Amino acid sequence: MDHITWPKTGERVTVGSCGYYAAMALAHLGANVLYAGEHGDNFDPALVEPLRAAGAAVELCPLPGATARLDLAYSETGDVTHVHYDEGGGEHFTANDLPALFWDAPTLWLGTAPRTFHQQVAGHSAQSAKQLFLSTQGEYRDSIADLTALVPHLTGIFSNVGEVSNFGFGSFQKAVAHLRQLNPQLTLLITQGAKGAWLLCGDSAYHVPAAPCPKQVNTIGAGDTFAAAWLLQTIRGKSPTESLRWAAAAAALQMRGYGCFAQPSAGEVDDYLRQVAGELTVRRSTRIDID
Repeated sequence: MDHITWPKTGERVTVGSCGYYAAMALAHLGANVLYAGEHGDNFDPALVEPLRAAGAAVELCPLPGATARLDLAYSETGDVTHVHYDEGGGEHFTANDLPALFWDAPTLWLGTAPRTFHQQVAGHSAQSAKQLFLSTQGEYRDSIADLTALVPHLTGIFSNVGEVSNFGFGSFQKAVAHLRQLNPQLTLLITQGAKGAWLLCGDSAYHVPAAPCPKQVNTIGAGDTFAAAWLLQTIRGKSPTESLRWAAAAAALQMRGYGCFAQPSAGEVDDYLRQVAGELTVRRSTRIDID
């Protein structure tokens, strides 16, 4: 659960984590998506009804103890002033607790969870040659050993420039080089806020600028929407350029509202992309250049 406090609007409580935001984005964009995870004794099932209403399947495993909780406070300027995370009973969640339907999916996406859980899912998925993506949410800060063990099993990583720089490998460029050495086939989708995003796949790096935002209410979840839109288009066979442009448009529309509650439909993304296409020139190079 996310407990997010803003100076003007007070506290808002929602189901949190990149997994929920990504599932909500994928469902609104027309994907066939299952959201799986765990919850504690104090969880209200009605809180996931918006995701079901969007068309996603939801299967949660009840565990004794409190539901994991993130307390996040922002200043009037949008800076984070307080962060506190309590895993609750989630530390007991294992890959064996996931529903059978999860393992039927051809593409798996790991969100906020203990590193041991990530390792367990990676071990299972490696046996069936599934695509496995990871969104990092601070759990691999200075955790080189755990990340080194996980990366060879991943298809791709969704992250941001700051987090990649803090993996513990040194500079951003050193971290990228190390990850690619561990897994030469690894895809990296790295957001950079208002400066756009980078995609590193194969021998090429692609940069897409951030799309203009028609109405910015909140930036929480924009990166998850970007990753979800990119992944959906990529799975559907679109080129890197097409996928990045569509993802940029989707992320811009998502910021119209709070968190995952203003997710655009595929039709809305198509329409908006036609309006802003001239501002979304994708640049291709042989490396990621971060200023």
